[in-house]
Amino acid sequence: MRTEEGMAIVKEDMKKAREYEVNQRKYEIDEVLKLTKAQSAIDVCFLVDCTGSMSAYIDATKTQIRQLTDTIIKLHATKPHLAFVGYRDIDENIEKLDFTDDVNIFKMYLDQVNATGGDDTCEDVFSALEIIPQLSWSNPNHIIIHICDAPCHGKSYHKLQGPDADKYAKGDPKNRELSKLLLDIKRLKITYCTIQLNESTKMMFDEFAFIYGTISEMHVKDPAALMKNICITTSSCILSGIESTMSSFRTSDKTIKPYIMLNEEPYWDDFEAHTVHTIEIMYPNTMNDIFQPLFVGKGSGQIKIAPHPFTKGSLRFAFYGQFSSDGCDLVDVVFKEFISSDPRGNSLQVYQEHLEIQVIAQFLADKFNTELTTTFRTPTYIIYADADIVQQKNDTTKIYQVERRFHQAWQKWSNNSGGVSVAEYSTILQAFSHWTHNITAGRLMVVDLQGARSEGAYLLTDPAIHCDNILRFKHTRTNLGVKGMGSFFRTHICSEVCSKLKLPVQQFPSGSDEIYQILESIDKLDCETIECEPTMLYKDD
Repeated sequence: MRTEEGMAIVKEDMKKAREYEVNQRKYEIDEVLKLTKAQSAIDVCFLVDCTGSMSAYIDATKTQIRQLTDTIIKLHATKPHLAFVGYRDIDENIEKLDFTDDVNIFKMYLDQVNATGGDDTCEDVFSALEIIPQLSWSNPNHIIIHICDAPCHGKSYHKLQGPDADKYAKGDPKNRELSKLLLDIKRLKITYCTIQLNESTKMMFDEFAFIYGTISEMHVKDPAALMKNICITTSSCILSGIESTMSSFRTSDKTIKPYIMLNEEPYWDDFEAHTVHTIEIMYPNTMNDIFQPLFVGKGSGQIKIAPHPFTKGSLRFAFYGQFSSDGCDLVDVVFKEFISSDPRGNSLQVYQEHLEIQVIAQFLADKFNTELTTTFRTPTYIIYADADIVQQKNDTTKIYQVERRFHQAWQKWSNNSGGVSVAEYSTILQAFSHWTHNITAGRLMVVDLQGARSEGAYLLTDPAIHCDNILRFKHTRTNLGVKGMGSFFRTHICSEVCSKLKLPVQQFPSGSDEIYQILESIDKLDCETIECEPTMLYKDD
């Protein structure tokens, strides 16, 4: 065989191998996005006291319900299934509408629900709880919104006094057991949320929580704000469900390292220091640099690391520790180690990919901060934590990413599939992701924004980057390519920050004005801008 023919065969084989790899990655991305959408579906049951004092909240549920459906459709691309269970007092009518995804059917049903009845102060809550498991729960996420202003019967559940307080002070006249009622609901993995309109229900829900576990409370004193609060809670429930499912999905075919969690920092004087190789990804000099593999620097240092992790994310364990580089003093840090015991997922190459993503995000955040400085008088900056990789010299299988420790509360503002926190909505962070897409001419986008908030800054870590080249960062499996960017824009609503930064406006779907009222930003910016054109960066800078 001639040399030319041999080279042609090799090139053809390489081309086929790349095509196979690209098609395999496209399939994986489609599966992730399909799973994310499926896990966004939710059943929302309104469990409501329908006696005379509750008319304002029944009317608010009826008139504001489209806020909930429009928000879930916009943010999660799925229609919520809605059910209604209304209760009054013993032997009075129970209202029951099983789940429907048609908001008009839900509204029409509520049109015929009247706030009437209620013999004494206490109500027949047990009959409503009895109905909940009988509903057609079918979606991955389940939530009850229990709205009430009076406790159930039985002096174990309230401190009310007087002859009209509780005609069944000995408890439920039908002798139903609370533990059975609640455990039947709990088996369905339902998130139980309450809106308690006065203090009389506190003792009842304390008793419920003793059996059920976590029961969260939404503080709503104005019926006009009812659905806004429900939207926030429902969306948070969906995001939590997606995060849990994706964590299981990423590790379903892998063995997890058998660590025991221990959230207690050791006494470091009792610990031996290990010598380590240090690896850093060099900070880019120009915008063009981020589209190529970044340079790697090496050094040495020492570490002390706790034997047990204090927490676990979807991909990594986190350990308390101390770190010294090139003879400097030991400082408090966090060490991050992948949870999978598969050697292929614990290679130095995988750690370097994750670190390269963080360095690119840091570079873009610095450029974004410059834009903010030239545009806003009181900007809130985005700061990515400096990070390195360490590898123990006496055991090269022990590899960690190391970062300075955050002492603020940890938060997650967005994920890599378009999910966004409604409870802690940030126009700055949403604009940052949008800006990274624009400034790189659509070649990449920084997403999955998480970390801590401090005075005047977001302190972030562990980002993901979507690239037009879906084979880049292929070991991290978080690059969802152009489809991932599309998922971001599906839920993104351009804010004043996007406008001031002259970012191209995304087309708003119908209902976005109402949704934007719900997405109340935690950012307090000085809307007065500096009168100068922002310095725009292009990919050839």
